[in-house]
Amino acid sequence: MKSFLLRILPVAIAVALGSALHGAPVLAGHSGLNGQSLDAEGAKSVLLGKRVTIGDARVVIVIAKASAAQDAFLQSHVGMNTSQFQNHWRRLFMTGGGSAPKIVETEADACKAAAETPGAVVVADAAAATGLAVLAN
Repeated sequence: MKSFLLRILPVAIAVALGSALHGAPVLAGHSGLNGQSLDAEGAKSVLLGKRVTIGDARVVIVIAKASAAQDAFLQSHVGMNTSQFQNHWRRLFMTGGGSAPKIVETEADACKAAAETPGAVVVADAAAATGLAVLAN
């Protein structure tokens, strides 16, 4: 029993530290959106293209090709994973219903693009979204 505990203890510590290093997924945006906040329905409306402005800024959605935080947020707020979300936007774009999100390789790239693009929003881990305005949790 003692040897089992000694083997499992490092794994438990690693899991705890990993959880502490990552924050919850958030919808964040360009610093020009500071002071704005969205409830769950507002975040869903923005992400699905039903709401195209936040304050005075026109929304530009930036997404990563793959991100665990992005998947978690989209699943909880929109009921879609990243692939389904991209398909939703492909259909909207093809029917003239909106401008497709900007797709980048990584979550870090998405945060960087959001920081550089006025009106941009991104779904990312809170720890990765430093310097961005947090719009919804």
